[in-house]
Amino acid sequence: MNSSQARPTATVFLTVVVVVAVLRLAQNLFIPLALAVLLTFLLSPIVARLQSWHFNRLVAVILSLCLALTLVGVVGDVIFGQFSDLAHQLPQYELHLREHITHVRGFLRGGITDSLDAVDRLAVQIERLSPVTGVPTGVQKVEIVQPRANLFELAKDVVGPLLKPLGWALAVMVLVAFMLLRLPDLRERLIRLLGPRNLQATTAALDDAAARVSRYLLSQLLINSLTGLWVGIGLALLGVPNPGLWGALTLVLRFIPYVGIWIAGAMPFALSFAAFNDWMHALIVLGIYGSVELFNYAVLEPWLYAARTGVSPVALLLAAAFWTWLWGVAGLLLCVPITVCVVVMGKYVPHLEFFEVLLGDEPALEPYQQLYQRLLTSNRDEADALLEETLQRHSLREVCDIAIVPALRLLEADFARGGMKAARRRAVLDHFQQWVDELLDGLQRSNSRGVSWQSPSVLCVAAEDEGDSIVAKLLAAVLIHQGISARVVMLERVEEEIAAGESRGLDAVVVSALPPDAIPPARAAVRRIHACSQSLPVIVGLWGLDRDFDRAVQRLGTVDVSLLETRVAACVEEIERLRQTPGSGSRQSAAQGSPSAVPGS
Repeated sequence: MNSSQARPTATVFLTVVVVVAVLRLAQNLFIPLALAVLLTFLLSPIVARLQSWHFNRLVAVILSLCLALTLVGVVGDVIFGQFSDLAHQLPQYELHLREHITHVRGFLRGGITDSLDAVDRLAVQIERLSPVTGVPTGVQKVEIVQPRANLFELAKDVVGPLLKPLGWALAVMVLVAFMLLRLPDLRERLIRLLGPRNLQATTAALDDAAARVSRYLLSQLLINSLTGLWVGIGLALLGVPNPGLWGALTLVLRFIPYVGIWIAGAMPFALSFAAFNDWMHALIVLGIYGSVELFNYAVLEPWLYAARTGVSPVALLLAAAFWTWLWGVAGLLLCVPITVCVVVMGKYVPHLEFFEVLLGDEPALEPYQQLYQRLLTSNRDEADALLEETLQRHSLREVCDIAIVPALRLLEADFARGGMKAARRRAVLDHFQQWVDELLDGLQRSNSRGVSWQSPSVLCVAAEDEGDSIVAKLLAAVLIHQGISARVVMLERVEEEIAAGESRGLDAVVVSALPPDAIPPARAAVRRIHACSQSLPVIVGLWGLDRDFDRAVQRLGTVDVSLLETRVAACVEEIERLRQTPGSGSRQSAAQGSPSAVPGS
């Protein structure tokens, strides 16, 4: 890395360190601000919906805040009312709790308890043998008596701890109100601050962040509400005291990632342990929480999070640990929205791209890079699994262009530079060859379209080596999959295949050549084909050669080439168009009807 590249990296790293230090030192300022932004994201869709119903923005903001405060008040009233009722009932459960503790001590008496008793007896013996260092006689004992607290000190002790959260709550409400009222103006000022020169990218970044965070918060609120309702109903049917309290706490605490649901479940579990004289009720409570969380993970979250937040699970876990260290419980509550915003910044700001790579849920490597990496490490099973997974998301012709052909190009480029030994190249090519042969065999066995193998309409010819042969087989497989009869022939047998094919209506010959050393063998193959037939269309596939396409056209201008293609999907489309064109046996008609025709052909 040269100095010009290292300087921006060092600047970005230093900026990140300074920002983290400022966030840590000024957390009393930034935590209410972050909470206000979070609630603004949550309430802004409601304000927008009310405005679409022709409400004034001020009225829409007031109604949204009243709705939010009403929900918070209802949940808070349920929690505090139920908790007060529980506090009065706790003495009734003391007998059951003592019995369970006695049973537990009985289970442990044969092991841990006896060991602890032995340690206690040994400590007593040691204390007897040690010299006495008591309090000397004649020294008076002094007892410090605290003076009775006055009314001001009592108020300070009671109200003092509540001032900070109450101040935060008031600041958050005021900030949310002003942010919702002035949201368009704040948005424009933020665009001016971040990047007025690139208005489109800045606007897209803000829209992306707002959409992801709002979608996450609304989906999480819905899931938490359903979870709290299910838990409340389940605990009520089980007979656990105060089920409304535990349902409301589940709704609130599940906003804390990973641990919130189990913190909420630990309290009714302990209560059921004390309220009933058996262990089954406590285990059923755990089953209720475990089943509902499994249902959320397997059904609700994939359904409601169809458009993902863009953060990988591992990154979210690390982000939760980081923000908890930085801001405590408030950081754990805010970690997902803040991490989503950081990932969006990495997506749209070039110098912060490493955030998207480290934290995003998109694959860090392209499909062809993943495939090549697995083959380099001899993980053939993983390579096959990757290809099968890619085939489930894309068609066969697309997989050729986004995975297989680019991976072959990387292989040939590394070998041409001398960065790979011939034995390793041979091993990778053998795996590609095996996979393509199995693909062709499978297509031949499941030939549901009645494609003729004995009378092909397209011949796929490898220009020189095994890499060219692999792509030629891939092209033949794609053509057969599209219902076009095709066959792969060796260059040594191309004359007899053309002679036999012209009498049966052969449409075209495709010469497969894989860079970097592709043009000389492709040119020699075209000359050999034209020596057999001057009227047969010849298509040259220089697979993946996008940068030097114009130069390749000039170098192939000395031979008659109907079409020059660089992608398998485009080549198949041109062959389909060629077969549908009247008089498709003419090379000239193919050249005139294709945008990829080589000048002079």
